Amino acid sequence: MKNLTATSGLPALIGLTTLAVVLWLAPVAQARTYPDVPKSSWAYAAINWVTNQGPAGAKLLDDYAGTKFAPTQPLTREQLAAALVTALGDENEAIADPVDVTDVPASDPYYHAVQVALTLRFFSLSKGSFYPTAGVAECQADHALVRTIELLHPKADWSMLRTLSPSRWQPNPGWTTGAPARLPWEVAARFLGLRYNHFSDPALELSPGQDIDRAEAAYMFRAALTVPSWQLQKLSWFDQVTLPSLSARQRQIVSFALQYVGYPYVWGGTWPTVDSPFGLQAHGGFDCSGFVWWVLKLNFGYPIADTQRTAAQMAAAAKPRIPLSKLQPCDIIFFGPKGPKSTAASIFHTALYLGNGWFIESSNYFDGVTLANLDWPGWYYRSAFAWGRRVLTTAQLQASPTS
Repeated sequence: MKNLTATSGLPALIGLTTLAVVLWLAPVAQARTYPDVPKSSWAYAAINWVTNQGPAGAKLLDDYAGTKFAPTQPLTREQLAAALVTALGDENEAIADPVDVTDVPASDPYYHAVQVALTLRFFSLSKGSFYPTAGVAECQADHALVRTIELLHPKADWSMLRTLSPSRWQPNPGWTTGAPARLPWEVAARFLGLRYNHFSDPALELSPGQDIDRAEAAYMFRAALTVPSWQLQKLSWFDQVTLPSLSARQRQIVSFALQYVGYPYVWGGTWPTVDSPFGLQAHGGFDCSGFVWWVLKLNFGYPIADTQRTAAQMAAAAKPRIPLSKLQPCDIIFFGPKGPKSTAASIFHTALYLGNGWFIESSNYFDGVTLANLDWPGWYYRSAFAWGRRVLTTAQLQASPTS
């Protein structure tokens, strides 16, 4: 892409998407290694891969010229800008009419990358400053990497980024959920596999507002740049997320639950921060039953006994068991190996039903709280659905004309 301008972001984006933009994916004869990245590191393979991508002298995330990688140091805004530009193949392109950035002068080695990243709207300035050495929050990194995939694969259906935008998404006519702006980007990031599940070391998990380190960034870039085409094709599943008419109570619960989309999967987690009243967690976050507990029991006070902490225990207490055809929004749903014929003891997953097949879950597979649907073809959700449990009262389920 030639002659990018800071005042013509849209033409720049259009120019980018019309190119056959491909990162350098050819195998490298000698893998790059770093003295501070042992082979035992969880991110070793990702770091090895990403730092062998790109042109000579400008390898992806190789900010220290091969002397170190600094895996546990926070990723900075300037480092993310440089990595995004390398991934998009724009490291040698000229910038016409550059933006005046008070804290990134033309002599700065990151100047060009920052200018391109601003042109492509990955970042914005605050009173003329870029804050190049500030950290990058997890939700910001998810947004940037999803946007990178969108630019590299413009023919995929990206409608969900607009239709799930909380400012416009109306799952019921005239009702917006109040969900955080990160919602569509977090759903996309998890569906596309950008998050690493630190199951064996949950202290390394990340909440949406927590700064990511460079090891995490390496994993995310490799995942983004190798995302399979079949996964991109399925983004269209999120194009229409509509729900049945919800009562005032159901809207309260759904709105509350959506605030936590993007929080990590943490085994045993029932709280968004480490200081759970049930004992310290390795990291804030939720496992599947912990998320249901957090929403329905801990915040809305529904009578789920303390002895019903696991999905199997919650499922055993479902009386009556609600079949698929009778589900209502805000029912608890359970999954087992034999579907409705599963025993309560064999139930392995639970979630909060939203309606029209949609539910919100804390998923080990997606490493966090996200949206999914019972009717996705080829997924286990429909065949493994066992039964539901209702905790809302009949009156709370009744929608009023003004609800």
